[in-house]
Amino acid sequence: MVQTTLATIVRSIATTLRHDYGLDPLPVLASVGIDPAVMQDSELRLPMTTLNPLWLRCVEVTGDADFGLRVVRYHQSANLYGLDLALYACASLGEAVRRHVQLIKLINTSAEAHLLPGENGDWRLELHRIGPTSPTMAARDFYLLFHVRMFERLAGQPASRLFRQLEFYREELAESSPWWQLGVPLLFNQPLAALVFKQGGWDRPLPGANPRLLAEVEQPILQHLARHDMPLPLSALRARLAGMLRTSVSLEQLAASLEIAPGQLQETLRQQQVSFAQLLDQTREAQALLLLGSSELPLERVAERIGFSSASALVKAFRRWQGTTPLNYRKERLGRE
Repeated sequence: MVQTTLATIVRSIATTLRHDYGLDPLPVLASVGIDPAVMQDSELRLPMTTLNPLWLRCVEVTGDADFGLRVVRYHQSANLYGLDLALYACASLGEAVRRHVQLIKLINTSAEAHLLPGENGDWRLELHRIGPTSPTMAARDFYLLFHVRMFERLAGQPASRLFRQLEFYREELAESSPWWQLGVPLLFNQPLAALVFKQGGWDRPLPGANPRLLAEVEQPILQHLARHDMPLPLSALRARLAGMLRTSVSLEQLAASLEIAPGQLQETLRQQQVSFAQLLDQTREAQALLLLGSSELPLERVAERIGFSSASALVKAFRRWQGTTPLNYRKERLGRE
């Protein structure tokens, strides 16, 4: 996959040059061969090989090694293709971070996000660089601080309340660096960049939680990923399928609900080595576990809700999924609670 970023980052860089340094951004863009028109195209993606010279040129003309940090202030909702709205609609900070991991390629395909359990109930969001081209230090600074500020806005909490520590793939910073102003312990010379979330705020409800809004704002994101031949998160596909299980559902119907071509959906499944039948089976299993563990619905109703014709069909499938019967699973859950 080509390492690309939403072209709206150029708009944020241009705004920074103008507002923070009093510089006309147009000659700077022209000096590295970037057409200013890209700033108005929210669909466009630019390769890292185009953006790296721009970052380097901006550090040069401003004389500011912290230029990347200044850009974060101007990289707001209008430049994020609805990503932050999708995160705002999540029920908790933890859910928002998980959703971000699924959608991170919207903003940058040169990094993968991995969410791992840390010590004492903390959570580690690791940013793994992928691809042949290394980002500039200004771009790395921007990308990490962008994440810090985004999660601060989501939670309505300062970084010092959210993060146990921040880890850097770089040498130690001078005491004058803006990073120290966050009030968060900083670890340098690490193998990768990471944000370590404190366990205390992980399950805290977000004020904008709205599952219906989440589905609405996530759809354009999925369509953008499909148009640019990037894999759609399987969790998002399963979530969409979960609301379609009561009737016979096909790949074509799922694609229609996402307003993408069936071929695009087929390709995203192929890239992730999953067939539509497997995706449907996984969705039914997840919904069966949810319904059996959180309700007293009779098996016939559970079967109906996940698209089986009878309770016996549910029992057969459940034995294959879990190695036990639905009723035994429910009894075990009740016993644990």
